[in-house]
Amino acid sequence: MPKQELKSLFQRLRDHLPEGEASAQQKMLMDQIAYHLHDEGSPDPVDPSLRSSVEALIGDIETDHPKSAAIAKNILETLASIGI
Repeated sequence: MPKQELKSLFQRLRDHLPEGEASAQQKMLMDQIAYHLHDEGSPDPVDPSLRSSVEALIGDIETDHPKSAAIAKNILETLASIGI
């Protein structure tokens, strides 16, 4: 299931980008992404979109945290495969 794959990738991203090393901006983007991966039955979040949040996070972390950026890019690929 793509939703479960997204949650799994997001957990890997959290594991690779420890909160102690994340900037306030990065923490905010991670919170936005987590909010988008809410449980079914909950209302859909508003803007920014999940894709926009992941893209912004990639731009912010790719220099200092290349492994985390690679995981975030996998999230984008998964989103693309399900049409998001």
